[in-house]
Amino acid sequence: MTVVLIFLAIVISTSMWWLSHQRLGAKPWLESGLDNLDQGSHQVSLPKAKVGLLVFLSVIGMLFTLFFSSHFMRQEIEDWRSISLPSMVWINGILLLAASVYLQSALITARRQTLGAQNLAVRSPVQVSILSDGKYRHSIRSLLINACVLTVAFLIGQLITWHEVAGNGFFLSGNPSSSYFYVLTGLHGLHIIGGLVALFHTTSLTWNDTQIHKIGSRIDLCALYWHFLFFIWCAMIFVMLGWTYDPLIELCQRVIL
Repeated sequence: MTVVLIFLAIVISTSMWWLSHQRLGAKPWLESGLDNLDQGSHQVSLPKAKVGLLVFLSVIGMLFTLFFSSHFMRQEIEDWRSISLPSMVWINGILLLAASVYLQSALITARRQTLGAQNLAVRSPVQVSILSDGKYRHSIRSLLINACVLTVAFLIGQLITWHEVAGNGFFLSGNPSSSYFYVLTGLHGLHIIGGLVALFHTTSLTWNDTQIHKIGSRIDLCALYWHFLFFIWCAMIFVMLGWTYDPLIELCQRVIL
């Protein structure tokens, strides 16, 4: 239970920190003037999308937290038989981390293109298209494609992991530990597939005359989603390996008491 509370504290503190930096109470029509009302409206719409995603990620975090909590309680029963995780889970983690890094790089590149257009005295970033600069366009497209490929490789690697675990005699209904393994990794994989659909659509926009701020906004949401899923993956592996059970709980109890 202590680990669950720590996980919730991390999620809540991260959410509060992010919200405090979004200027949700800003009034761009007062700051920029009535002439820039359209631009100000666009600036307000982005935080709304990110707040919606953040709420969704909080729900996902709560869901996995409940599974982690039940995992801790269930493994105390005598019929629990821990499974040996194949080395592929570490490779999958590296693939997911690399995809997250590529998305963050694509986001930085998109912001540089928007900033460069503003420095050239472009009146509004709304009029800047992804096709206005071939260098940035190809760079963003390559980074997004790499993120897509790595994410698909992660899903394939997860199927390989399931095959190896099943080959060792651990099936979905064979033992409580194996059941949790399939359910947790399967649930995580479903969220990856959902995000991959959005990432594919964002990547397809780089072939069209799409406004750069729209692509940047979508990349921003995808990057945030991938960062969060990588964090969930790490927490999930630590839980299934038992690294967060006895040592961490004992340490927390000593600190609190």
